[in-house]
Amino acid sequence: MYKLIVENTDIISYSNTIAWNNDSETLGTQLTFDSIKEFPTGSVVSLWNDSLEIVRGEAIKPTQKRWNYSYVCQDYSFYLKNKVVKQFNNVCASDAISSLLGGAYIVGDIVSIPTIITKLYKGKTLAEIIEDILTLAEADQGVTYFKEIEGNILYIRKLEDMIITPNIILPKDISIEKSMENMKNRIEVTASGESNTSILAVAEGTSDQQNFYGLLIDQLTVDDKNTAQAQNIANNALLTSNKIAYQSTFEVVAVDGGDTIKANRMIYLKAGTRLDGYYKIKSANHTLTKGIHKVNICIVW
Repeated sequence: MYKLIVENTDIISYSNTIAWNNDSETLGTQLTFDSIKEFPTGSVVSLWNDSLEIVRGEAIKPTQKRWNYSYVCQDYSFYLKNKVVKQFNNVCASDAISSLLGGAYIVGDIVSIPTIITKLYKGKTLAEIIEDILTLAEADQGVTYFKEIEGNILYIRKLEDMIITPNIILPKDISIEKSMENMKNRIEVTASGESNTSILAVAEGTSDQQNFYGLLIDQLTVDDKNTAQAQNIANNALLTSNKIAYQSTFEVVAVDGGDTIKANRMIYLKAGTRLDGYYKIKSANHTLTKGIHKVNICIVW
């Protein structure tokens, strides 16, 4: 049973049009709803399903209407918009991220990330720094990491570990989009110093593939202190970018386990010959209306 808790009171019977969403390209979840109840801006709001807390955040944008109020609530990623100056010297990525959280009312539950960070961040938000560290780690480790907030905890996890199998009703018509817009079949890595123009490492696809699609080049830079990682970075970048990208968006009805459908989950789907396997969820937009839980899902592979 769903509950909407504000100031230790369940207001779900006084509320409707409840919706929440998240996306793999952003950190944070927004919760929106209408209610006849008024409460102060900045109040903490939690959406629960039985003992599972789905999202907790603050009412950052209430709107008073004629007969009711509309609320926009943001989870604690709201505090990761603070800008800081931060210098890291030979710190592993997981420890670097942990050190950023104290001033944002957040604690960390972070998988071990051994990539060494030596970098100065100036005038960047905490969220931007975390994103950059994970980008560096993915290039170095060849692992897809992702970040999300549950309650007041920032989780950094590996995508491969996040498998879900909810009971859902799929639509009969599912369209699949294919694209080579972001394909790269040659990766060149250079040093970041302005005076250094030499290419440190190259990774590329086969000549047959390059002849068919054309030569598609991307250039990456590494800090002068991390040039030893250049070939590894090139190889990992080629693995992720030298392919056709697939995407599909559709709405499902959640029968059981719908609350587990989030961005950065690997969901099992079976729809004839078009879909059969595990797919990454890019975004998930939930609506709860008259007890019916629907989710608009975008998957990529």
